Amino acid sequence: MLGLLKKSTGPKGRIGVAFAGDQIALAVVHRDGGTVILDRCELIPFNPKGGPEAVAATFRAADLPRLPISTVLRPDDYQLAMIEAPDVPPAELRAAMRWRLKDAIDFRVEDAVIDVFDVPAQNRGGQGRMMYAVAARRTSVERHAAALVTQPGFDVVDVPELCLRNLAALLPAAASGVALLHLGETMATIVLVRGSTFYFARQMDLQATLRIASGTIPSGRLDAASVVLELQRSLDYYERHFDQPPITRISVSPTSTRSVELAEDLSRETGLEVSTLELDSIMTCSLSLDAATQATCLLAVGAALRDEQLSL
Repeated sequence: MLGLLKKSTGPKGRIGVAFAGDQIALAVVHRDGGTVILDRCELIPFNPKGGPEAVAATFRAADLPRLPISTVLRPDDYQLAMIEAPDVPPAELRAAMRWRLKDAIDFRVEDAVIDVFDVPAQNRGGQGRMMYAVAARRTSVERHAAALVTQPGFDVVDVPELCLRNLAALLPAAASGVALLHLGETMATIVLVRGSTFYFARQMDLQATLRIASGTIPSGRLDAASVVLELQRSLDYYERHFDQPPITRISVSPTSTRSVELAEDLSRETGLEVSTLELDSIMTCSLSLDAATQATCLLAVGAALRDEQLSL
């Protein structure tokens, strides 16, 4: 099981893990009342060919606290789709959703591990309740589980969208609604959040925006007009289908020259309030973090922020 909905009454802290080539991004977070504290955030080298033993040795050397552990799937490990929920008992929901996903994913549904989570009710006359379904490649889930099988606290395989939700929920603008635009190497993810509630996610191909860039757009700089189009589609869907007031604030992550440039361009193109996400602005950091470490560890931090007391 992915464990997307698993709840726990254990320690008020969590370790987030993201595998990145020959490095493991680690983050340790705990909560002190309403304060979120980032205790550790680092990249640790390891031998990816060494199997679970190499991961176990890396964790032993890191001397991590005994806390629950979440790991994050990579973008090519899974697909996320919004599907009308079948009218079946809760115990049969995942099995029924599997067959509805057949035409929504680009790999065999028989090879998928399925999990689901709710989204708020939509204004869709005549249509039933909508849910997000995560279809993860079974081989990918098994690879993550095998890598962490020696860790007694390991309990959740998460997806980037929910990790980004956890980060966005800490932004001051989240109370009235915020769009978090996360820039990966080749793909960007748009996540719309109000309070701690996940409403909508969309992915876009960054390579396409770079190919469009020409003329007055410097080489390697993202074409803001293309990004604005995808953002506007997402914001329009949010307003129309969820009957919510407009989102006027956008946060771009991770902080880098590229994200700062894009934030400037988006602010000019949209007239909305656009900023970049700095971890020390949304939580108390026990250490100084450079931009490169923040960028590589951001999803691990989002995984460590998972609050098991919240119902998705």
